Amino acid sequence: MKNATTAAPLPQPDRAPALRLFGRARSIEDEKEVPVGPAARPRDNTAATLQTTPAVDLGTGPKALFVMGPGRSGKTTLLRYIMEEARPGQPAPIAAALDPQNRSLASFVNDVAQPDTTDPTGVARWAEELLGFVMAEQQSALLDMGGGDLSMGKLLEDVPDLAGSLEEAGVHPVALYTLSPRVDDLGVLAGYEAQGFQPRATALILNAGLADPTMPREEAFARVLRHSAFRAAVARGAVPIWMPRLDAGVAAEIEGKRLRFGQARDGQAPADQPGAILGPFDRSRVRKWMADMAAALAPIRSWIP
Repeated sequence: MKNATTAAPLPQPDRAPALRLFGRARSIEDEKEVPVGPAARPRDNTAATLQTTPAVDLGTGPKALFVMGPGRSGKTTLLRYIMEEARPGQPAPIAAALDPQNRSLASFVNDVAQPDTTDPTGVARWAEELLGFVMAEQQSALLDMGGGDLSMGKLLEDVPDLAGSLEEAGVHPVALYTLSPRVDDLGVLAGYEAQGFQPRATALILNAGLADPTMPREEAFARVLRHSAFRAAVARGAVPIWMPRLDAGVAAEIEGKRLRFGQARDGQAPADQPGAILGPFDRSRVRKWMADMAAALAPIRSWIP
């Protein structure tokens, strides 16, 4: 494996002290696990430090990125960042919004492809046709999948070896799961893994921006980090990635003004809203967040078109 980057070990929360004066109470390490989907069988279900394998190097070939997760877990933010940071000098990847509930990606990115139906069978058929085009044209694509809908599950029923079929056609499948501290978010991961969708390039994107700011991120995500569904994915090679926090007020301003992250960072505004710029301190916050995002995604940079 060439040019592989080793992902740093993901720290685990330590045991709770007898008394905490500030902040939220920690989760109980040996509390009963909340079921989130098909039973997972991790190789190691202890609370020891979680070791990760090096991220596989996918090289420069075309990729099909499946970005999956429930609503308000960070899918659109992640996709917007990836689209803005697309590799220069290469064809722009196809952006597709398939979530039946929320297709807001089209509000921030031009030329977003989307099916004209929200019916799971129709969306699955549309996705299959899109992936057929991607394989034939050897072009990269970013697919914004719904977290709780049935279209991805239907697609996997119709094409059980979806990842293998893409690999055989020369397109690298990539699974990116966005996660909040909610344990139920793991249901998406557990379900698709159980259906056999286990690309060798799989990342678990832990969105620190959704954690309680009064707690260390490892504490806020404690239940997620030690859940059998999470640990089973890591045991087979999935790479945990911490998605850095963007100030909530700044994020709301960017979304409300429909700014690209680069515009927000550089004090620019859309042509139809010349006054929609951020102040200098907020621009600094965005500049730091974008630098932190680049560092966080560095271990899987070869997965991103």
